[in-house]
Amino acid sequence: MKKHSRTAQSAHRCGVVALLGRPNAGKSSLLNAALGEKLAITAARAQTTRGRILGVLSRPGSQILFHDTPGVHRGQAKFNLAMNERALLSAEDADLRVLLFECGATWDVPEERLAELKSPILLLHTKRDLAQPSPVPALDRFVAVLEVSERDPNSVAAFLDKVVALLPEGPALYPEDFLTDAPMRFLAAEQIREVVFEQFRDEIPYSVAVEVEGWDESSKEVRIRANLLVERESQKGIVVGAGGAMLKSLGIESRKRLAPLVGKTVHLNLWVKTDHNWTKKPARARALGYL
Repeated sequence: MKKHSRTAQSAHRCGVVALLGRPNAGKSSLLNAALGEKLAITAARAQTTRGRILGVLSRPGSQILFHDTPGVHRGQAKFNLAMNERALLSAEDADLRVLLFECGATWDVPEERLAELKSPILLLHTKRDLAQPSPVPALDRFVAVLEVSERDPNSVAAFLDKVVALLPEGPALYPEDFLTDAPMRFLAAEQIREVVFEQFRDEIPYSVAVEVEGWDESSKEVRIRANLLVERESQKGIVVGAGGAMLKSLGIESRKRLAPLVGKTVHLNLWVKTDHNWTKKPARARALGYL
């Protein structure tokens, strides 16, 4: 880590920025666009993100520590309540809170709950390329209001410039090339889980956890053994598919995404196991890295 002179310290800005909003508001997509790296998994379905993910963006004169958080929603199940709590805890510790509000959506309880957090809060209208911004009550609660399309680099750049301007002065907390504190095993498990979201419907993606059980690495390849954990015995057959077809397809697509992540050839061995009602056991969810 480089040392900073007094002059550089006074000019450099650094802080934690919590990305907050209801499920599918665009938090993970924005994080990836801001970093220029696919760190967080994304899906068209809601509630993809299950835990806090740190993404560090170092720029000349600034370092932004993004926290991607689970979507805040009305669900009352133990797992849903725990995800809400995780998001709110991340918000409490942040230097700046960014409330993502999807264009075309209706302002509701989740947004109102987040808007009542302590200042400063930046309101960000997301997915601007798809719809017009929706009405928002009491705009004076926000330190700034912006619009962004995650597909438009110019709007993402404008968002980042505004974020930096709102951060406190201070030295960088991580080396310039640091991206995340998430273990490689967790990132690999998330890539596999993203494929599950894309290939299965109904409740299956929400009932599946991915647990990387083995990681054997040489100079040229990585051998990964992972368990796909489902909540009920009846779900195992759905994930495996007739003659193992679904599991084979899942493995092929997962290997394609894991290779760029690890930078090597990947040999992936997937097993489907039952972990009864794991979503109803917050301690188990934390052990899997989701809370």
